Amino acid sequence: MTTPTPPPGSSQSPARTSGTRWPGPTGAGASRKDLERAEREQLFLDVARELLLERGYLGLTMDRIAERTPFSKGTVYQHFPNKEDVLAALNQRTSRIHLELFERASTFRGRPRERMCAIGMAHDLWMRTYPDDVAACQIVRHASIGAKITPERAKELERMDDGCFAICEGIVRDGVASGDLQLEGGDPRQVGHGLWSLAQGAYQLQDMDFELHKMGVPADVGPLVIRHQHALLDGYGWRPLFNEWDWEQTYVRIGEERFSEELARLHRD
Repeated sequence: MTTPTPPPGSSQSPARTSGTRWPGPTGAGASRKDLERAEREQLFLDVARELLLERGYLGLTMDRIAERTPFSKGTVYQHFPNKEDVLAALNQRTSRIHLELFERASTFRGRPRERMCAIGMAHDLWMRTYPDDVAACQIVRHASIGAKITPERAKELERMDDGCFAICEGIVRDGVASGDLQLEGGDPRQVGHGLWSLAQGAYQLQDMDFELHKMGVPADVGPLVIRHQHALLDGYGWRPLFNEWDWEQTYVRIGEERFSEELARLHRD
């Protein structure tokens, strides 16, 4: 069996985009003032993302955020008490999308290993749909900002991280309960960590200045990541094994049933 590839229009190499428009609150409960505030906050976060990618953590300041918008520094401070809270908010809005994609993937109708493949596609779509925001968040994760962000923001970030971890752990436990997987006393959380490490590491290496083709790595690293992940799951003995199943068809179904809108948008772009 050949390595499965994602559905048409879903090349897995992240392509940098000019940015994503993030919607603010809508609905009958949102006043004009609330909508204006939300739109202003998204503008500040878009500018912060640009500065972070251009200048790094140390180059991001509240002054520079204000300079790139029609608003004063005082207005920026009305939304965020410091730049660390800006970074946390940037991470928060991107992580919210990540969790939503994971929640959708977890409801895919299939065997537990198929559902874990849906989680893999959700993570990949998150990275490719919001590449600049994901890159900015990786910088934030390395920065020591925890002590300076608001407790409410810190709690929400932890909630979203825990939500993604819990979804992965739940699918592994479903695999054990179904008889498809025997961990023999192993920790279910470590299976998800292994899959995540393979994907994250591969994409980060691709973004760095390495001549990966000398290692036989193709320009589109996505199918290779999938193959490595299936090799890991085969090592755990998680059935159906790679050569026992039509995984190509599984990925097509995942795309059609859970992520058709995202794949269509990527295809148009």
